[in-house]
Amino acid sequence: MNRIRVLFCSSTMDGGGSERQLLYLLKGLDRSRFEPSLYLLRATGPLLNQIPEDCPMTAFWTDRTSPKFNWPGRIHHQQIQHLADHIRSHRIEVLYDRLFHMTMISGPACLDAHCARVSTIVSPPQFDVMRRDNRWRWIKRRRLAKAYRASQALLSVSHGTAQAAADFYRIPRSRFEIVPSPIDIQTIEKKSQEPISFPSWTGTAKKIVAIGRLGTEKGHTELLEAFALLIANCGKNYQLHIAGEGPLRQTLENRIRELNLNDCAFLHGHVSNPYPLLKQADLFVLPSHYEGLPNVMLEAMLCHCPILATNTQQGAGEYLRAEPLGQLVPVASISGLLTAMIDRFENPNPWTARADLAYHHVQKHHNLEHWIQSLSGILQRAAQSQVP
Repeated sequence: MNRIRVLFCSSTMDGGGSERQLLYLLKGLDRSRFEPSLYLLRATGPLLNQIPEDCPMTAFWTDRTSPKFNWPGRIHHQQIQHLADHIRSHRIEVLYDRLFHMTMISGPACLDAHCARVSTIVSPPQFDVMRRDNRWRWIKRRRLAKAYRASQALLSVSHGTAQAAADFYRIPRSRFEIVPSPIDIQTIEKKSQEPISFPSWTGTAKKIVAIGRLGTEKGHTELLEAFALLIANCGKNYQLHIAGEGPLRQTLENRIRELNLNDCAFLHGHVSNPYPLLKQADLFVLPSHYEGLPNVMLEAMLCHCPILATNTQQGAGEYLRAEPLGQLVPVASISGLLTAMIDRFENPNPWTARADLAYHHVQKHHNLEHWIQSLSGILQRAAQSQVP
């Protein structure tokens, strides 16, 4: 039986949830059935060194520089053509993408090369695609709708995100398959036992942890303001540790200084192994304005860490409304975050009880091996389908 040549696509191999799930597939696909390879726009990111040796990698910006004279769409069209040529020359049978930035390229490239494609929508597009910092967002919306309609399989991480995408792109809801995100339970449990090397992680102060990209949509600004009020009301027996990089870092650093929190609020940047933070934390906070299905919340649950999250329409809100395994507060509510943080430490028993239930729930419902088997079947069906 010939192996199916499958190409996984991503902008980079940064440490986000989508990139880690691509890595799960690159490592976990049965090599007797699949021949995986990886296509990146830039060969950058902390996960690069974890790519399996038998997985060839190609990057658009390798040995290439930006053109002296550029105009809107020029590089985008070059990327589409480069990917289409790569698909043809390597006889790729099915392509897999997860983030809309890559779908903008892989959608038209697969149509040009007559290649099957599996796409996953990981967050509600009415927020993600339509962010103010997203240029040409109305054009992107039309092109993404065309790309998703043309896919041989269209996946989403949750029912709420699927419905949001169906409404936004005017695609029948029946086109979507729900494939919840997995977590690598054995690896996380092993890595969570490693020591924490941060000098700031000391003493008897209660540890509050947040992990995620430092962007406005992730809500770290509101979390920092709520933490400042916690310190003002309850004293400096608390620490806030934020792991992640992003455009908001300088703003957050400035605000920490303005609030005189340098000795109790810390920005650690990208952390290659965040699991000991979650294992030893007293509280994990996910203050996002919107989400798909946040892997980091599931990982915190596996580490027995109590969960505080914002009541987003999809994402953590959708998940915790269905499964009351953590505490929800209104989106962007500084007072809500403050009240919940105080309750966590003044009334701990309900929080630890929910954390115990959450641990067993994740063990049962987010198994990595089952997820890889599901994706393997979807990739195989797509590769065997007729492509116009």
